[in-house]
Amino acid sequence: MDAVSQLVVEAASPVVVEIGPGAGHATKAIFDKFSPSRVYGIEISEAFRNRLTEAFPKEIEDGVFSVHSEDAKDLNFIPDGSVDAIFAFNVIYFLDPFPAYLKECQRILKPGGSVNFGVKPMAKKLDPTVYKNTDWDKCLEEMKAAGFPDAEAKEERLEGGTAYIPIVGTKSA
Repeated sequence: MDAVSQLVVEAASPVVVEIGPGAGHATKAIFDKFSPSRVYGIEISEAFRNRLTEAFPKEIEDGVFSVHSEDAKDLNFIPDGSVDAIFAFNVIYFLDPFPAYLKECQRILKPGGSVNFGVKPMAKKLDPTVYKNTDWDKCLEEMKAAGFPDAEAKEERLEGGTAYIPIVGTKSA
């Protein structure tokens, strides 16, 4: 998955949180690219949680992967300052209120850890009552206000229906 290939994680065996892993396509890429020591999958859909459980039985049995139904604005089972990277593709639109989610990202990330959102330009054309966060500049302002001073939208990647923009921020050291 292209979005995972763009992640830069310094830790040798990182701890990763994936918000909204869905069927696990990016999760597989995270395992393949990073050999993480721990991955938390935060998925509100029961159907997707079941698919993740079926797709990653060894990782779950080994204690490297866990699947959680909690809302990502309250991840009290993840210790403060313990996460190297947060990855959320096609999820930012639904995180309402966005600052509450960013506060939790700040809490769980290690200093220098990154939050990585993948957003699709086409989301701007969808129902704004469902797709709440589609103003990337406003999202960046909120990220900076939440303690990600270097938050930036990177260059659009891929084309057509697969096009996306990485929105990335690093927790201050």
